[in-house]
Amino acid sequence: MRIAVDAMGGDRAPKVIVEGALAAAEAFPDVQLYLVGKPDEVRAFVDGELPERVTLVEADEVIGMEEHPAKALRRKPSSSIAVCGGLLREQKVDAIVSAGNTGAVIAASLFAARLLEGVHRPGIAVSFPCKGGGTSVLCDVGANINMKPVHYLQYAVMASAYSRDVLGVEKPRVGLLNIGTEESKGGSELRAVRGLLEEAAEAGLIHFVGAVEGNHIFEGEADVVVCDGFVGNTILKSAEGAARVVMEQLEGFLAQALSSGAAAALPADALTGSLRKLKEFTDYSTYGGAPLLGIDGCAIIAHGRSNARAIKHAIEVARDFAQRGVNEHIAQALGELSAKGVPS
Repeated sequence: MRIAVDAMGGDRAPKVIVEGALAAAEAFPDVQLYLVGKPDEVRAFVDGELPERVTLVEADEVIGMEEHPAKALRRKPSSSIAVCGGLLREQKVDAIVSAGNTGAVIAASLFAARLLEGVHRPGIAVSFPCKGGGTSVLCDVGANINMKPVHYLQYAVMASAYSRDVLGVEKPRVGLLNIGTEESKGGSELRAVRGLLEEAAEAGLIHFVGAVEGNHIFEGEADVVVCDGFVGNTILKSAEGAARVVMEQLEGFLAQALSSGAAAALPADALTGSLRKLKEFTDYSTYGGAPLLGIDGCAIIAHGRSNARAIKHAIEVARDFAQRGVNEHIAQALGELSAKGVPS
């Protein structure tokens, strides 16, 4: 499995990218990694020689987080994101991973790999932790803000394939994000989407469980939740901010309780151990990166604030996505939609 990693993308690149890539190379002996970036800056964070299964690919430009994606790619053809895309286009790698400018990663991926047959628009699928230890996939979270009903249906099909193949959910339950679970809730467009999802469910192509609300994403009421990219991105950023603030406050309260003796009745290691488990449960780095669904290839978008652990897990997601035939299963499912007369 050949994976290109954008060594210059992210707030803490290239240090944490290199560290995460080296950890992945050690953990996954079936992976060949290509670190794409400025050689001198990358090598500064490598002790000695690179491992045998890690190759350095030169890219002497960097696209900043605030740059306009399309303009930056045109101006900087030697940027790390553009070079990663070129490797994917030339089929020298099976997947790319980047924590850089999300718009530029999407644009480079679309230029490098055509859309799968029948796909109208690609979507970003993010995994959220759920009550009970499960995982819910939200799609889309920013690639498509001008949605049509058929886009929701295709996201439901594609995210279901990802949930089955990568997350191991045998029969993913699909929910449509709405302001209520009643059939009358939402505008005319969402009611049309619901009708389309119900039609696909009747044909046995998805397991649609109806409308869900925002809190249901975290309560495990559905394994796949579809929404437009604007709403999805807002949920993603809100959830990240809320989790971070809650954890910071909880750590502060616990430190005060331990120092004052208020928590003396409980062993300190039990308290800190529970806090550590909660922190891991809410930590985005546990869940790796988000795949760009719908392209004839594999592009994993990692968080801009990714640490080495997150990069390692993003590489693992890329590996699993490519190895387990997610795109083949998406293409098959979309073909079945057409064969059974469901508008797609």
